[in-house]
Amino acid sequence: MKLNSIEANAHYDMVHGKPAVLEKDNDGSFVYRMNIEPEMGIPDGGQEETQIGWKCYEVRAFNQPTKENLKRTIIRSVIDETAEFDLVNSHNKHVLGVVVSEAAVTEYKEYLQFTEDLDALLKETLSN
Repeated sequence: MKLNSIEANAHYDMVHGKPAVLEKDNDGSFVYRMNIEPEMGIPDGGQEETQIGWKCYEVRAFNQPTKENLKRTIIRSVIDETAEFDLVNSHNKHVLGVVVSEAAVTEYKEYLQFTEDLDALLKETLSN
């Protein structure tokens, strides 16, 4: 699990333009966007690939957009609580010698790195 490998779930055309990282919506929620990148494609009738818009991964939060709230919202959007507990339990089983599994250690390390990368991203984007 890597931050930059999370699939885009939102697409914006060139008319809308590049979306903001954090935006308050009319319903009182906040939309947080990450991995904002140009979206390339071949426009109708075209023959050459050009930028047709923007793509990103976005989440919606109904509480204040603090680092902690956004981190929780993003993590839950990519891994549910049960799967997270499974990662922790599998790692603990390995550490305690109940079920030896190097894969469990690797998966848990990847998850921990993901949370660290997410911390750094949120710290950077929310301080601007």
